[in-house]
Amino acid sequence: MEALIAKKNHWMDSHITEAEFPTPESEQGLALYQAKQTSLTATSASHTSYEPSALSIYPVDCHPLTIRYAVVYASQWDDQDEHSAVVEYLTQIMFEPDSPAQLFVGFFKGKPAACGMLYHDPELGTLVSDIAALPVPAQDALCQEMRDALIARAEADSPLFEMQ
Repeated sequence: MEALIAKKNHWMDSHITEAEFPTPESEQGLALYQAKQTSLTATSASHTSYEPSALSIYPVDCHPLTIRYAVVYASQWDDQDEHSAVVEYLTQIMFEPDSPAQLFVGFFKGKPAACGMLYHDPELGTLVSDIAALPVPAQDALCQEMRDALIARAEADSPLFEMQ
């Protein structure tokens, strides 16, 4: 599981560490993202039955959805400068056709409200991570629905882990 997490973190870092001209804001956002990752724990994910309810969930397949993903994920930072830096960092994510990661955005009442990631390695399994929701009254329920949806999507891959 630790190797899978390390691969996911390296993939996330590479969008800045391997960029030719990263901005200072994206480097700051990467540092904030990395600091948050160190406070998370990973466990084996348990089977879940998923019934869509509040969210309409879409894979991130274009830059406008990457921006929506970034804004939702960055809502975890209260400080406006930190929030902006994390958005700057996350909007640098580039996808290749064979990317090991897939980001998702969940829309609630037509607006982006939750996000999450599946990171897959054929030898190590699939990691459900980076689950977040906007700070709204239904925040916990939106996070849980995103988590359940991603676990259900990834159940064909084994083993399955999640970061919380």
